[in-house]
Amino acid sequence: MNLRIISPSVHGVLDYVSAILFILAPIILKFEEISPFAYWLSVIFGCVLILYSLMTDYEFSIGMLIPLKVHLAIDFSAGIIFILWPFIFDFTGLVLAYYLVVGFGLLLVVALTQSDEESQLKDDHHDRNLDY
Repeated sequence: MNLRIISPSVHGVLDYVSAILFILAPIILKFEEISPFAYWLSVIFGCVLILYSLMTDYEFSIGMLIPLKVHLAIDFSAGIIFILWPFIFDFTGLVLAYYLVVGFGLLLVVALTQSDEESQLKDDHHDRNLDY
């Protein structure tokens, strides 16, 4: 059973929505009052996510320069980094919870995202089933 249920197109939408959340969540949660460093890490990552998403070879991109596998490797690395940062920089409370949830969320999305090949095979199979 293949658990990769997120298509590259859906992943693209999630990237932009997540990037906006990485920028807005620290504002809404008032991280600047708790830890300006934690605030800026999230905001900067949100901006970087927009940039590398715009350059990824998927539907919602303008650059098509970064293969999806490389994009997913960056997302995976970011997930690990988000999990490690609270312990490296001694984040506590809400900031700790935010970074852990984001980190594990990134890892989950990577694990559930179809590769280009898987997505194409699924589309081909679907198309064959429509041919009568």
